[in-house]
Amino acid sequence: MAGRSRSAVLPIVALLLVALVVGDVARRALRPAGPGSAGNPPAARPSPAGRAPAPGGTVAGSSAMAAAVADSGRPDPAARAATLLRIDREGADTYLPAMLKEEDSTLHRWGDDRGQRPLKVAVVREPVRGFLETYVANVAWAVTRWNTVGLPVYLQEVADTTGADIVVRWADRLDSNRAGRADVAWRHQGPITHVRITLGTHTPDGRQVLPSQMVALALHELGHALGLGHSPVAADALHPETSALDLTARDRRTAVLLYSIPPGSLK
Repeated sequence: MAGRSRSAVLPIVALLLVALVVGDVARRALRPAGPGSAGNPPAARPSPAGRAPAPGGTVAGSSAMAAAVADSGRPDPAARAATLLRIDREGADTYLPAMLKEEDSTLHRWGDDRGQRPLKVAVVREPVRGFLETYVANVAWAVTRWNTVGLPVYLQEVADTTGADIVVRWADRLDSNRAGRADVAWRHQGPITHVRITLGTHTPDGRQVLPSQMVALALHELGHALGLGHSPVAADALHPETSALDLTARDRRTAVLLYSIPPGSLK
């Protein structure tokens, strides 16, 4: 009797187990697939508010912020304070402090990347009244003098204006009370991008410019092309009414200090 009762119960238990398995399979089949399930990829997640995805699908973060700070052309307060302290400490025998006043506390020079290739200087020979071939040699002399300063940039004379960084042209007379002009273009961060120098063959009162005067003019305007401002000392090549035939020690120290400081605003 007992053996027959167990035989009757076993089929019933087996049927119940089969029913439970079938029901579980049915429930799994009817339940919607979750994120990452086969056949249903995860829904796209929006980027954090205010931060657009950068190229490649990643979210722009601290690198974008650093780029924004760099584009502003202004150092952080600590770097600014350190730079001003250095200028105060090392600039006594230079006219860099005067440049800061003249240029609204902004320094312009060629960027550090330009040390990898020369700055091309193209001297254009033009049929301008009073032009002398000697003037070209005068400019070449000025170029060599600036190259002896030891700056991280090097001036190289080229014959073609194509791709030139600094272009020197001539005019019979300038439209102001001066005989030379440097039109300097720069990015808002401070680095210079291109310079156009115009040298007059006659002084504002109509006299022919002497070769010695052209040397002084070329030294002065090339100094501007490198980023230097005016000096208050009459003996310096960058004095507004210069007659210097060579660079002074002050000219050299100012240029060296300028190129040891990042360009841009120090406000």
